[in-house]
Amino acid sequence: MRYLTLALFALLVPRPAFCQENVGCPWLNVATASGVLRSSENGTMATLSQGNKAACSFVYHDATASRELRITMELVQDPSQALTGYKARCSGIASPLQAIGNEAVTCAADTKGQGDGEQVIGRVRNQIFTVTITTNARNDPSMSRDELGEKTRNIAEQVAGALF
Repeated sequence: MRYLTLALFALLVPRPAFCQENVGCPWLNVATASGVLRSSENGTMATLSQGNKAACSFVYHDATASRELRITMELVQDPSQALTGYKARCSGIASPLQAIGNEAVTCAADTKGQGDGEQVIGRVRNQIFTVTITTNARNDPSMSRDELGEKTRNIAEQVAGALF
């Protein structure tokens, strides 16, 4: 009886190995990222190649292209100044977005001529976030430029909502 009580106690006491921090993405799960990046519902799942409190990166490969969804978040002292620096990363004109955090903009992501990309840059209080979706295929048949922008804005809404 004594050993049974001791064994039960040992199982119920929390151990650090059982209480590890979640190393996934705090803003998005793999299933949602897969739905955004896949070309068909029957495709394989995207993989989380990096996931922590500062950045998440999901990658998906199929026969036509490789696509990546990247989310970053940074705590800053001067949000207005930091946001100006982030907006300078835009390739082309930045268009304002309403109802996604504060001062959010959407613009083309610089892919160095190796595909297409869209990004949203925004702020929630003193947190600057970016959501970028890129494809390595120019004029990706599975994801038009308009669709790329729409998906980027949808994920940015989720991230901004999670940061509030």
